[in-house]
Amino acid sequence: MNKSALQAYVEGEINLAAKRIIDKGAQSDEIAYGRLTVNLSLRRILVEAPTPEDLGLWGGINDILQQLGILDSRETVLSVVDEV
Repeated sequence: MNKSALQAYVEGEINLAAKRIIDKGAQSDEIAYGRLTVNLSLRRILVEAPTPEDLGLWGGINDILQQLGILDSRETVLSVVDEV
């Protein structure tokens, strides 16, 4: 997946989570909020405007994926995204 495709996916997920909060109300707010939080954070990373919390969140995610063997020890989530 290239960076622009990932950005489009993230935007779609943000819109979907926001819609779920509006449409389904309290029954799925917490789930939608969790998804929204991750995707808003990833969007800030992709546009190179991360908060310190974003850096910590994605550092932790990268560490977990490396420990699971999904990413090599030299890779990060974003290093495997093709630049386009």
